[in-house]
Amino acid sequence: MTDTLLSLLTNRDALTKAALDHFVLRQWESGEHFGQVPLHLLPNYKAFESFPWEKIDCMLTKIVKQQDDGLSFGFDMFPPKSAAKGDMHVHPLSSRLITVLEGYGTAIVQTHSGKMAKKEVGPGEVILFPHATPHCFWGAEHQPMVVEVLLGPYVPFEHPLHTVCPIKAKKVAKAYPDLFKPCEVDELESVAAKVTELQKQGLVELSEHQVMDWGDEFIRELGGFEVEET
Repeated sequence: MTDTLLSLLTNRDALTKAALDHFVLRQWESGEHFGQVPLHLLPNYKAFESFPWEKIDCMLTKIVKQQDDGLSFGFDMFPPKSAAKGDMHVHPLSSRLITVLEGYGTAIVQTHSGKMAKKEVGPGEVILFPHATPHCFWGAEHQPMVVEVLLGPYVPFEHPLHTVCPIKAKKVAKAYPDLFKPCEVDELESVAAKVTELQKQGLVELSEHQVMDWGDEFIRELGGFEVEET
């Protein structure tokens, strides 16, 4: 895995959504859901301070680049375990390749065999998984963990399939498998409309998205929230 992972991350600018999805699925199916890369390959997330952090679920996030094909690059900050622990969840529409940049924490991901793999992770360590794979992350006891995330497409927080708990995801995927397949960026709106209509009919039940009471202090240290003028 190391050589191909090094090549992929070294050539981020040439990466496509199709190539990322293919790589993630192939490695995950081979049981290589964890990996490691040299620290010199890691991007400096502090160089993107002009992009504001956004509070989503149990973390802070910022997307710094979105390509026309839907491939997106960004950063996530996970809270210390003492402050909050992320619940197990799935992202039905997009795969993930996550690299730890700063801090230490815990990663849990469902493997191709169906078992859950848990690992204490730190800078340079990689976690990857395809769409609709149960997983969760949290930082060490007293500090957050910052990661780079490559995904495609980026699914906005307000989208009904941004995040789904594994139990409900399994039920929805069984009844409506077309909703839980890799999604192109131009399909996001139509998928959202379909899910919303099924919810109105009482055929699909999803949990409301929650934003945890965490992260304000770190945003203030990084320059504060971006405030829109009224």
